[in-house]
Amino acid sequence: MQFINAIFGYPLGWIMWLIYKVIPVYGVALILFTLTTKFLLLPLMIKQQKSMAKQQAFQPRIQELQNKYKNNKEKLNEEMMKLYEEEHFNPMSGCLPMLIQFPILFGLIDVIYNPLKHLLRFSSSLVDQGMAIVEQMGITGNLYSREITLINAVKSSPDAFSVLGADSVQKILDLNFNFLGIDLTL
Repeated sequence: MQFINAIFGYPLGWIMWLIYKVIPVYGVALILFTLTTKFLLLPLMIKQQKSMAKQQAFQPRIQELQNKYKNNKEKLNEEMMKLYEEEHFNPMSGCLPMLIQFPILFGLIDVIYNPLKHLLRFSSSLVDQGMAIVEQMGITGNLYSREITLINAVKSSPDAFSVLGADSVQKILDLNFNFLGIDLTL
């Protein structure tokens, strides 16, 4: 799972980073990021819709075959394959776009749950170092994102994280996670 997140999260992280550089408000950047990925997935969604519409067009013929050969599964499969061939339809063509979207969604999750890695370009060792400090402080936080926990801990007591470097601590403090008056890190 981590492998899929890393493979798809990395390029999507660059998109999110670019959007955040243009509009440094996490909530707005997240909305624009979502719209951008939807736009990138649009050709796949259109292909899937076309495939479904094409199958609906000859659905009455499929039902006719199912009624005619309801007791003979082998003959039904044979006739269905003939029908698909006649109609130039691949029954798996509607599934492929959906299968492609799943790993991309895992990449999206990686980008959303790891803002330090994707927005600030922090190394995993720096995040691990910060999380060690969080654990020493006895802070428990967000179950889904340890980076959000680290961000909240740095914002509550920045001096405790001086080992990360003043520049890193300042970058974390400068992250704007407010959107319409709501703190998105909570």
